[in-house]
Amino acid sequence: MQVRVFFPLILFIVLVANGASLSQACTSLRVKTTDGAIFYARTMEFPTSPKAAVAIFPKGTPMRATLPDGKADGLSWTTKYGFVGMRDYSPPIVSDGMNEKGLVVGMLLFPGFANYQPYDAALSAKTLANFEVANWMLSNFATVNEVREGLKGIRVCDAPLPLPGGGSIPLHYAVHDAAGGCIVVEYTDGQLKVYDNPLGVMTNSPPFDWMLINLSNYVNLSATGVPKLDLVGFNIHQTGQGSGMLGLPGDFSPPHRFVRTVALSQASLPVTGPDEGVTLAMTLIDSVDIPKGTVRQATPTGDNYDVTIWSVVGDTQRLRYYFRTYDNKDWFMVDVARALNNAKAPASIPVGRQPSYTDVTDTAQTAQ
Repeated sequence: MQVRVFFPLILFIVLVANGASLSQACTSLRVKTTDGAIFYARTMEFPTSPKAAVAIFPKGTPMRATLPDGKADGLSWTTKYGFVGMRDYSPPIVSDGMNEKGLVVGMLLFPGFANYQPYDAALSAKTLANFEVANWMLSNFATVNEVREGLKGIRVCDAPLPLPGGGSIPLHYAVHDAAGGCIVVEYTDGQLKVYDNPLGVMTNSPPFDWMLINLSNYVNLSATGVPKLDLVGFNIHQTGQGSGMLGLPGDFSPPHRFVRTVALSQASLPVTGPDEGVTLAMTLIDSVDIPKGTVRQATPTGDNYDVTIWSVVGDTQRLRYYFRTYDNKDWFMVDVARALNNAKAPASIPVGRQPSYTDVTDTAQTAQ
């Protein structure tokens, strides 16, 4: 009991001491089917995302990275692979995406711990901003191992977002490939850290290695219900199904979302085929949806409410990128190969759509 109380208390102190907002959340996960297909799912939480859209960048698109002074004078490259992704800010920045080879990259918030490499003017031609990492990975690499090697040749620095008011955004990166490879990329203490991620789950702060250690506090969790407990003169029975998961965290803090997502993804029965893989990924990512009002942060101008502004699922086998938004729980699909083939230049697909509820009243059949 002391360990479970002590860890969250220390975590709270560390986050506050490092200036972390307690209302920043994102979750990503991976599903592997029995026939080897890989599916990725992810949520994005913010109070709002007024410029959200699905961005399309075909092969051959020129890109130029941003330096810490905000000028686009850093690393330049031409996209080797086309990619599709969710855009929250000004073009061409994507927060998440999938390329034509099935590589998937998600940038998740990492408050209180992100500390990027120091800027060296002599290496400006190899430097890019922390918010451009997804673009760079998606447009240059096909596998996790290629990303791992490519990271050795660049420098990632903090830079102001190209938005009114600028500002910095702390990020770390989840990278998946179509073969099931997964790594977490973090910059802490001014150094690059790359972690193998056999579980395929990532949330926010603290760093990924701490998240893995914290799982030891939940070693008792099981999908199988516990038996009754025989005491002297009295028996204690289950109150119902699910007793094996007693103690599974239900709040929206990053460590507890990490534990919950690992437990549910590991306990889920194996599935076969792309349709079942997509269904499981969508079901699992539902478990971390944040209703408006349940996570809030007091500010001088009033409360900010974190909500799940969008969720995505990536099918790396069929190259399909699914999305839905807070205001519309219908899932929409983008065929990545077809979108890239149709795009002659960077393009976007709006995500602000009205929900449609199919009326099935008149399809009633007489009971047999």
